[in-house]
Amino acid sequence: MRKQIYKRLNFTIFLQITLILHILVLFSPLAEAGKIAIVIDDVGYRVKEDREILSLPKEVSVAIIPFSPYATERAKEAYAQKRDILIHLPMQPKSKQLIEANSVKIGDSEEKIRKLIDSSRGQVPYAIGLNNHMGSGATSDPATMQYLMTVLKEQSLFFLDSKTIGSSVAAKTARQVGINTLERDIFLDDSDLLSDVQKQFSQAIQYARKNGLAIVIGHPRKNTISVLKQHLTQLPKDIELIGVGALWRNEKVVPEKPFIMLFEQEPALTSVPPYESVPLLRGIPK
Repeated sequence: MRKQIYKRLNFTIFLQITLILHILVLFSPLAEAGKIAIVIDDVGYRVKEDREILSLPKEVSVAIIPFSPYATERAKEAYAQKRDILIHLPMQPKSKQLIEANSVKIGDSEEKIRKLIDSSRGQVPYAIGLNNHMGSGATSDPATMQYLMTVLKEQSLFFLDSKTIGSSVAAKTARQVGINTLERDIFLDDSDLLSDVQKQFSQAIQYARKNGLAIVIGHPRKNTISVLKQHLTQLPKDIELIGVGALWRNEKVVPEKPFIMLFEQEPALTSVPPYESVPLLRGIPK
């Protein structure tokens, strides 16, 4: 008799624990979407390609090279679209590659860099931040970056480290100075082959899922534009495209698409015969 009572008690406790676990899973938090921020560098030199970049969703930010032929025109067009704008400032590379005359060079004084930033802002109005064009040499030089970040803080500009070299101290220095700073995660088009650009875009999606955010840099090239036009209109439901400025300003991004609840077990059987399994649609029984 006692054994039967114990068995019933144990079974009752088991059922209660099982029910509690099911309820906890059912009301688990919604899965958060991974965010992807895309910045297109080298804007300002081309007509057709620049226009196509500006036809992409406004969350795609543009980094405009100051003193390029269409720099000011592109900045005004992007601003009219409420698109985030960056100054894509040329900086000295480690190689002997040719670079624009108006660039940050190792050994430049703080005052020289200040004048360059002032003139660059005149060329690229409405810019909210700055990232480096080339610059593997300059971004690895602590003194040069200290001068640059001091000026950026004075002018309330954000900073994005394009990370053209692993030894860059740019982002570290910017944070030490107290500037809202981001670092590039994925280059979309190091290779201009269509298959490679597609592969990099897929990698960006996976990176965003794993890390919560992927900051992607691309360029106004034919295959890059083609991939973005195709994929940005059909992003997975767990990925949100955001402007880079939202990250600097720590804005709360409200997704347009509902998130999907995650369940670790099969849906429960219905409580009415014939007790069939009912699939779930976005967390709500169909």
